[in-house]
Amino acid sequence: MIITKNNLNEVLFENHDARLLIQDVVTNTSANLYYYHDIEISVRMAIDIYNRAYKADEEDSFYSVSFLSYSGKHSLAGLY
Repeated sequence: MIITKNNLNEVLFENHDARLLIQDVVTNTSANLYYYHDIEISVRMAIDIYNRAYKADEEDSFYSVSFLSYSGKHSLAGLY
């Protein structure tokens, strides 16, 4: 599912800070975040997504991330 401000309650977050960062991204950027159930979005992931989404908007480029391939053993660089 694509994360939107209307379905944030269906997403697992490490804590409220991670939720606020992702909420800001989906509300104020053109980024597409593809979420799959049972994946927890950590603060570290949320900060990286936030920074990349805003940078992409500043550069008028497209940003998309899928959490399907995320594993705690892989670096965030493997997501993009």
